[in-house]
Amino acid sequence: MRMNNVFLTKTFWERYFWKLQDDFSYEFFEDNPLRFQLTARDALLLDPGEDLVYISLGYQYKDEEGIEIAWDDEAYFHPFVMRFNEFLAIVDQIAAVHHIEAWIPALLLRRFIGIESFAEYHKVSAWELDMRKTSGLFTEDELDEWLEESKPLDEAYWHELNKEWKFKEPYGWVFEGEDANSLRNSANSSFPFQKWNRMLAELGCASF
Repeated sequence: MRMNNVFLTKTFWERYFWKLQDDFSYEFFEDNPLRFQLTARDALLLDPGEDLVYISLGYQYKDEEGIEIAWDDEAYFHPFVMRFNEFLAIVDQIAAVHHIEAWIPALLLRRFIGIESFAEYHKVSAWELDMRKTSGLFTEDELDEWLEESKPLDEAYWHELNKEWKFKEPYGWVFEGEDANSLRNSANSSFPFQKWNRMLAELGCASF
C-alpha cells in the first residue's frame, strides 16, 4: 500500500463513512484496490471504488486472484468479517509492514468488525474515538458530535438482534444469525476459512 495524501483530509473520511453526500470522484481508486500485505503469503484488498458507494474487502493468497470476503453499501450489505481482537492485530500489522500510522488502516477497516453485544459496541466506539483523536483531523466539537451520533439506540435494541460469534469446526470462528450480515458463516463454502485461520494464527490471534 502506498500512502495517499487523501487519507490526511477530513473530507475523505466524511465521504468514506457516508456522512458527506456530494459530487466527487477518486479516480485513482478505480480498479486500483489498496493492498495490505499481512504475511509473506496473505494480503487484504480494500476496494472503495472511485465513488465510495460500494466498498469491498478481499483476501488474496500469494499471487492468486482475490476473493471478496465482505462488502459495505447502503443496501444489501455484508461487511462483518472480523472479530475485534483480529481487527486490532491486522491494523497493527498493516501499520508495521507499510510504515503508516495505525489510525489510517483502523478507520479504513473499522466497518468490517462484527460486533455482537451492547458492551462490545461501547468498547469499539471508545477505541475508534481514540483513533479519530489521534488523526488530528477532527475538532473536539466534531468528535463529540460523532460520539453522540454513533451511540446505539439502547441496550434493549442490542438484545433483540440475532448475531453472534460462534466457534464451529472445521470453520473456526463464524459470525452467524439473522442479523449477522456476514460472509464468514458456515454455510458459505466460498469463504477461505483454512487460509484465513492460518493467517490469523500467524498474526498471533488465538483460536479461542
